[in-house]
Amino acid sequence: MDEMVEKCCRGDGKPDFDKMRRFMQHCGKVDFSDTDVGLMQQFCDQDVMPDIAKMKQLIESCGCQIPEAAEQE
Repeated sequence: MDEMVEKCCRGDGKPDFDKMRRFMQHCGKVDFSDTDVGLMQQFCDQDVMPDIAKMKQLIESCGCQIPEAAEQE
Protein backbone atom coordinates (compact mmCIF):
# COMPACT_ATOMS: atom_id res chain seq x y z
CA MET A 1 0.00 0.00 0.00
CA ASP A 2 2.85 2.39 0.73
CA GLU A 3 4.03 2.10 -2.88
CA MET A 4 0.51 2.86 -4.17
CA VAL A 5 0.28 5.95 -1.95
CA GLU A 6 3.78 7.06 -2.95
CA LYS A 7 2.99 6.71 -6.64
CA CYS A 8 -0.50 8.29 -6.46
CA CYS A 9 0.00 11.10 -3.97
CA ARG A 10 1.95 14.33 -3.59
CA GLY A 11 4.59 14.84 -0.93
CA ASP A 12 1.93 15.96 1.56
CA GLY A 13 0.10 12.63 1.16
CA LYS A 14 -2.90 13.99 -0.73
CA PRO A 15 -3.86 12.32 -4.03
CA ASP A 16 -2.49 13.80 -7.25
CA PHE A 17 -4.54 13.31 -10.42
CA ASP A 18 -1.58 13.06 -12.83
CA LYS A 19 0.38 10.70 -10.59
CA MET A 20 -2.68 8.51 -10.07
CA ARG A 21 -3.31 8.40 -13.81
CA ARG A 22 0.31 7.33 -14.49
CA PHE A 23 0.07 4.65 -11.77
CA MET A 24 -3.16 3.34 -13.28
CA GLN A 25 -1.56 3.21 -16.73
CA HIS A 26 1.31 1.24 -15.18
CA CYS A 27 -1.35 -1.14 -13.78
CA GLY A 28 -2.83 -1.80 -17.21
CA LYS A 29 -5.35 1.02 -17.75
CA VAL A 30 -5.25 2.07 -21.40
CA ASP A 31 -8.38 4.11 -21.97
CA PHE A 32 -9.96 6.45 -19.43
CA SER A 33 -13.68 7.04 -19.84
CA ASP A 34 -15.27 10.33 -18.80
CA THR A 35 -16.64 8.46 -15.76
CA ASP A 36 -13.15 7.22 -14.81
CA VAL A 37 -11.71 10.72 -15.11
CA GLY A 38 -14.60 12.21 -13.12
CA LEU A 39 -14.17 9.70 -10.28
CA MET A 40 -10.41 10.31 -10.20
CA GLN A 41 -10.85 14.08 -10.16
CA GLN A 42 -13.45 13.85 -7.41
CA PHE A 43 -11.14 11.65 -5.34
CA CYS A 44 -8.10 13.88 -5.93
CA ASP A 45 -9.92 17.17 -5.29
CA GLN A 46 -10.65 16.26 -1.66
CA ASP A 47 -8.86 18.42 0.87
CA VAL A 48 -8.37 15.55 3.30
CA MET A 49 -5.95 12.68 3.51
CA PRO A 50 -7.03 9.76 1.32
CA ASP A 51 -8.73 6.64 2.59
CA ILE A 52 -6.31 4.01 1.27
CA ALA A 53 -9.01 1.33 0.97
CA LYS A 54 -11.17 3.70 -1.10
CA MET A 55 -8.19 4.61 -3.30
CA LYS A 56 -7.51 0.92 -3.97
CA GLN A 57 -11.20 0.33 -4.68
CA LEU A 58 -11.29 3.26 -7.14
CA ILE A 59 -8.20 2.03 -8.98
CA GLU A 60 -9.54 -1.52 -9.20
CA SER A 61 -13.02 -0.34 -10.27
CA CYS A 62 -11.36 1.35 -13.26
CA GLY A 63 -10.05 -2.04 -14.39
CA CYS A 64 -6.49 -1.81 -13.06
CA GLN A 65 -4.52 -4.75 -11.74
CA ILE A 66 -2.56 -3.47 -8.75
CA PRO A 67 0.79 -5.28 -8.52
CA GLU A 68 1.20 -7.41 -5.39
CA ALA A 69 4.21 -5.35 -4.36
CA ALA A 70 2.04 -2.21 -4.25
CA GLU A 71 -0.58 -3.96 -2.14
CA GLN A 72 1.84 -5.00 0.58
CA GLU A 73 2.72 -2.62 3.38
